[in-house]
Amino acid sequence: MNSALATQFGFLPSWPLQASPSLWVAVALIAAVLVGELFAKTGWLPRMTGYVLTGLAAGPGMLAVVGGSTSTEWRVIIELALGILLFELGTRVNLRWLMTNRWLVVSSLLEASLSFATVYLILRYFGTREAIAATAATIAMATSPSVVMRIAAELRAQGQVTERLMLHTALNTIYAAVGVNLMVGVLHHEFRGSLVEAVVYPAYLLCGSVLAGAGFALVFRRLERWLGDHEEVLSFLLLGMIALTVSVSAMLRVPPLLPLLLAGIVVRQIRGRPLVYPPHFGSAGAVLIIVMFVVSGMSIPMDQLARGAAVAAALVCGRVLAKIVGVTAIARPSGASWRQAAALGVALAPMSGVALLLTLDTATLFPEFGASVMSALLGAIVVLELAGPVMTFAALKLAGEHHR
Repeated sequence: MNSALATQFGFLPSWPLQASPSLWVAVALIAAVLVGELFAKTGWLPRMTGYVLTGLAAGPGMLAVVGGSTSTEWRVIIELALGILLFELGTRVNLRWLMTNRWLVVSSLLEASLSFATVYLILRYFGTREAIAATAATIAMATSPSVVMRIAAELRAQGQVTERLMLHTALNTIYAAVGVNLMVGVLHHEFRGSLVEAVVYPAYLLCGSVLAGAGFALVFRRLERWLGDHEEVLSFLLLGMIALTVSVSAMLRVPPLLPLLLAGIVVRQIRGRPLVYPPHFGSAGAVLIIVMFVVSGMSIPMDQLARGAAVAAALVCGRVLAKIVGVTAIARPSGASWRQAAALGVALAPMSGVALLLTLDTATLFPEFGASVMSALLGAIVVLELAGPVMTFAALKLAGEHHR
């Protein structure tokens, strides 16, 4: 009967109804927003946890329905959203503060070095090869910019701990991105035996990143002067330039994360003051970032928690402890109280977007890397993607810097 009606009335939809992939994306996005608001009303959980858990509940089945994965179409969304947050983070970095208080640099280097050493020694203890353990430890230095920026915006956090958190996060991202580029040369020599490629490839990545970041900053600054004080227009311009940088970086095979962070830092130094545009450059950027967290939840490889669980647990505990010790050891000379330093160390725990992309990229280039530490490193990322936002949220609230 249904087929007869459809034949008689051609405008009727066929039965059973065929839902387009965009319908499921919309349902997941609405559910994520509602769950996030439910979490926010508790007062002790961030919205982001709701976004990630919604994606986790949707699972790989949702990715299969809508098509694509983190390595194809969805990767563009993740890189674009991360690019927005990294550029915004870069504009929060005040290099003059570093020049005035040199102990901040010491604190950052100590915290990152202890994180590297701890993860390296744990992986070596479990029998991982030296070059692979060093590469994984370099990735583990990174603190998630997406989590830090989103939690700070949600809490409207301001104060010493928040500013130090932004600074440490930016520096940790630079350490990890530059360090992985250098380690790629070591891995080339280790597994491919090509000395020329081991030297030229890292140099290409680093020079390309610096040139792309500096070019972005100079072009944006000229356009900003020409357009004048038009907040909405400049927000659209930034989104377009970030999307352009992500696309051009993909064509040149240069990871876009470091160029966009460097661009934000250079823009801040040229302007002499941070940008005052809406968080994430308006509604379009905010939607992209919510989608990124939902997709991150969908993409969490839950099977990684079972494999290499013991190593992953050791990595998580060792890394968090290293960051707390590294920050508190230089607390007094850098002008922070013990409570502020402890809060900062806990807030530095998240490790998700940047670490995930660096891990996947390295495993793509060197299957030996993935076969050796993929389960342990991804397992640690999974745990800190779920627990990290809660830790940062609680740390900033305990530091008394929230104004939500």
